[in-house]
Amino acid sequence: MSSESLMKARKTIKAKILELRKGKEELLKREYENFQRYLHGDKSVLLYSATRQQAERLLRRLKGKLKPNKEYPMILRRDIYRANTKLTPYWLKIPIYGVKGGINVPIKTHEPITEDMICREAKILRRNGE
Repeated sequence: MSSESLMKARKTIKAKILELRKGKEELLKREYENFQRYLHGDKSVLLYSATRQQAERLLRRLKGKLKPNKEYPMILRRDIYRANTKLTPYWLKIPIYGVKGGINVPIKTHEPITEDMICREAKILRRNGE
């Protein structure tokens, strides 16, 4: 008898957040900037609790060795992805401090997300001021 173990493959799917209304854009910007401030030592900022936990995990992983002027990706837990809606195929649900249910933002992926894929986490990066 031989026992075979199933290997799970990891795959990174890149996506861009599509145009947001001004209100959602401001909320996302505030949460992202508060995440950065929290990482760099300002523990008084208002952050959604799960986002604060992810910031603490990142700080432990980096052992407090943060680069002073670097922006780190805001890490979201796995329960944030939604697919197949009328407006766009894919959405992210981003938890925001003080907003019940967070905000849903449309995303465009560089390749399709299939039914058999499981989202582990999402990372939000700001590129070129966007």
